[in-house]
Amino acid sequence: MEAAVERHQPPETAVERLARQSAEFATSFSRMVMLAVMLTPLLLLAILTVDMPMHLFDRLAGDAVMSRPSNWLTRGGFIMALAPLLVIIFSRKYGGDEASRAVTASWGLAAVAVFAELSYLAPSLEDGDLPGVRFTVFFTASAMAAQYMAASVYDIVRGAIRWWRAPLFAALCSYFTFAVIYFPGVYAGTGAPWLNWMIGDFAIKAILALAFLPIYGILRDGLKPKGGYGGR
Repeated sequence: MEAAVERHQPPETAVERLARQSAEFATSFSRMVMLAVMLTPLLLLAILTVDMPMHLFDRLAGDAVMSRPSNWLTRGGFIMALAPLLVIIFSRKYGGDEASRAVTASWGLAAVAVFAELSYLAPSLEDGDLPGVRFTVFFTASAMAAQYMAASVYDIVRGAIRWWRAPLFAALCSYFTFAVIYFPGVYAGTGAPWLNWMIGDFAIKAILALAFLPIYGILRDGLKPKGGYGGR
């Protein structure tokens, strides 16, 4: 019987290694740009409508005027709540690391766009036309933290027997993170019933997380994870 001959691949040269690593970087960078281009318009729309109260859920509070969601929930805040769901879809396909990089790139693009717009409008702006520094800092910090949390939790939970656990837990943890940073940061010390508002905000967004599950269920078969990212 002829002895098996072990065959070794020739060693990779420095030029070949550089070419391979450059191709991998270009692919990863292009994918990050693609995801950022998808997420950035959502962030910009949220920022542009962040001062518009949303009255859609006011009927839930009945006659309790101070408990009506329009006291704290704006169109921009609701639109921003869609961003973690998009990040979950990114994480499904490409993993949490690439989704997190897309979040960072998206906020960078959004910041440049907002700065350019403010520079253009600066001569016509008056006091009160822009949100306060406290609101801006905590809204941005809470929204970014929520999106990073969505990517991280999804990556941790993915692969569970129940397909819905990863997206649901990721969305809920994301919305909880937003609530515990945003409401104390913006409203503590103002006399507003921010704790009740925080609970109400999380409850509304928990409903949004549940409503997202059928959409995720439809999309997940067409969004097969990239090589190296298993899970359901």
